[in-house]
Amino acid sequence: MRRWMRAAIPFAVLTTLISGTLIVHAVETPDDDDPAYLNPQQVQGISGGTLAERLRARGITVARAVSTEEAVDLLRDDPVTVFVATPDLADLTGLRNLPAGSHLVAVNPSASALLRSGWPAEVSRTYWNTGVADPICGDQIAVAAGPAAVRKTEYVVTRGGVCYNGALATFPVNRYTVTVVGSPDPFRDDRIAEHGNAALAVGLLAQHEQVIWLDVHERDRPTPTTPPTRVTDEPQGFTPTPGGTESYEPWENGEGGPGGPGGEGDRPGDGQGQADGNGQGQGQGQGGPSDDPLLQSLPPALLATLLLLALILIALAAAAARRLGTPVAEPLPSRVPANETMLGHARLYQRARAREASLDILRTNARRRLTTHLGLPPDADSEQIAAHAGLPVRYVRDILDGDAPDSNADLVEAATLLQRLVRDVTTPPPVEGEQS
Repeated sequence: MRRWMRAAIPFAVLTTLISGTLIVHAVETPDDDDPAYLNPQQVQGISGGTLAERLRARGITVARAVSTEEAVDLLRDDPVTVFVATPDLADLTGLRNLPAGSHLVAVNPSASALLRSGWPAEVSRTYWNTGVADPICGDQIAVAAGPAAVRKTEYVVTRGGVCYNGALATFPVNRYTVTVVGSPDPFRDDRIAEHGNAALAVGLLAQHEQVIWLDVHERDRPTPTTPPTRVTDEPQGFTPTPGGTESYEPWENGEGGPGGPGGEGDRPGDGQGQADGNGQGQGQGQGGPSDDPLLQSLPPALLATLLLLALILIALAAAAARRLGTPVAEPLPSRVPANETMLGHARLYQRARAREASLDILRTNARRRLTTHLGLPPDADSEQIAAHAGLPVRYVRDILDGDAPDSNADLVEAATLLQRLVRDVTTPPPVEGEQS
């Protein structure tokens, strides 16, 4: 029992710590189906009311839409900024026909959401918690904001550019631009005042006079007539501008069209993809995630925890391996009194609850004394001992070859019977006339 507890208690403590950590992390992580999550009409915790107030203070109109269809109805001919707070729940395919020059900002879209949207972006890495990163790019908004807490999900793009080590990516889609941000922290009321979060959030949403805030907290079912396809060519009229930002120039009189100045032959990013803020090219498929959606859905911290747990189990098994098995006899390093040796061995057997091993030692010693006294070979069986001692075979067999004791009382009874058998056989009968 004690040996089992020594092995079980460390595992129980470790399991409790891991389970507690996972539960606390799940509680602290906001859910996008929570009505308060990035809600522009509330100023509390995970809501986005503070950001909406800062935008209105700049003279920007903030219009809230609770469905993709409602957001599309709010669109006019003028360019707008569409803020998608929950891209995993919204119908991203319904936002493919924004006015030219518009800007769409999506908060922490997952790999499945990007696949449905058809955008030229993929998830490259996810983290357990949101981290702070430096811009490391030439985008004016990111440079002005400085370090920001956006590094929870990193992306790779086949064109456009990335900042914050991939946690913020901007790329063209049709005649507008899309920016994906790897964490909701810069937009939350309880995180917007940290680091450069406020400057980054306001800068991303303040590029036009109107912001359509798509606040969806239930699955917005798409109704496309054709399945979305990933965009592989740059849109017409898209030209990169210095400072890491993009603009759109409509083609007039055929200039800038295919084959003309700024056309397909002069467009940057064809074939090899755009370079990121470090000057390192990000081509198609470089640094992309695994094709297995199950592995993509598992956070790296969970895989690392399982690996660490397996290593701990192996280490504990290796440490306990030398104590497995029955006790063995070892020579004593020095001479000690027989009584102390006997008591020491007895306490060890008692601590290990080795009743069967203890009884086997007593039976071996008893058999050795009996065979020596009767002049039998050491390997003589119980029938031979009983025949030479003049005792019933069943009586001797039950004592020398009986079942293992189930309790301490059974062990004491078996030892008493052994002692009585040895005494009856080895003690000479009294001489007639001799007083006892």
